[in-house]
Amino acid sequence: MLASWSLSAIIAGLLLAALVEAEVKPSINTTAEYSTECKTCPRSLCSNARVYERDDALSVSCWTRGTKIMGDNTWLKTDSGCYITQYDVLEYEGDYITDLAYCGRDSEEQNLTIEDAETKYKTECSICPTVSCDTVAYLAENTELELTCWTPDGLLIIDDPIWLKTTNNCYVAQKNLYSKPDITYLEPCGPIPHLEIAVHNNENGTSEVNKRDASESDVEERDTIAEPVPELADRGLMYLVNVTVGEEYAHCRKCPSLSCQTEKIYEFNQELWLQCLALGKNGTEVIESDYWSQTTDFCYVHGTDLWESLSGDFYRFPRCELFPIDGSK
Repeated sequence: MLASWSLSAIIAGLLLAALVEAEVKPSINTTAEYSTECKTCPRSLCSNARVYERDDALSVSCWTRGTKIMGDNTWLKTDSGCYITQYDVLEYEGDYITDLAYCGRDSEEQNLTIEDAETKYKTECSICPTVSCDTVAYLAENTELELTCWTPDGLLIIDDPIWLKTTNNCYVAQKNLYSKPDITYLEPCGPIPHLEIAVHNNENGTSEVNKRDASESDVEERDTIAEPVPELADRGLMYLVNVTVGEEYAHCRKCPSLSCQTEKIYEFNQELWLQCLALGKNGTEVIESDYWSQTTDFCYVHGTDLWESLSGDFYRFPRCELFPIDGSK
């Protein structure tokens, strides 16, 4: 009797397993909730295969695990053969993990191309390759970086449109590096949509320079820090900023104060490149509306010595105080 019952239980279990297996769907139709990247692997540092814009229809055929995005590490393989985070598609009434097959252990692997680099100037690391995107990190000069891919479609900085993705999952302009990396050793980043920290924050880990915590408080703090100086008008996207000297001579000083030592003197109509904006100081007291800027010679020139207005001609001109003093830390 016991043996007969055990056999019946085994048969019932097999039938139940077969039924569950039969319920796995070959694919599920869904829609992109945000503009998002579809990647070659389910990791935020992997290159992009394509872009889905908000409300684009797509079909997903299996699930896998990858980088945690906004608290969710489930990624879905689309009908384009690339991976999209579950967070970026409309909420599904069922459960992708039970309703779709697992993509397999190989799907979780991350293969990256890596090249070392170092910043020459103060550099914003942005979530997409233009200064109109959210700033993920402010990097001081001499900050060591690891680059993972490159794009030729970034914002033109002086004469160079190439931006590179770092292991911080953000992009830096090639023009801000000491030397051009050999991009033959780096894979292309692929198409890149306009992204926002508020809905695409990566919870991949932390380090002092090129990883950041992804808690909500950190996101709020970075959003606050990344705001442009309120007095600066939206006149165009520029960084590094190109200006010309409007006085016979312009003193470039060690710090943003007329009492600071002159380190360099610029002449009338000389072309300069500015890194960041600073307010003047009288001792330790900050003087509002007294605009200075640090040039690529790492000294400060006063706004009144330039043809252009530091308080009105530039958009999202970063404040010097946001950058670490020592990029090696």
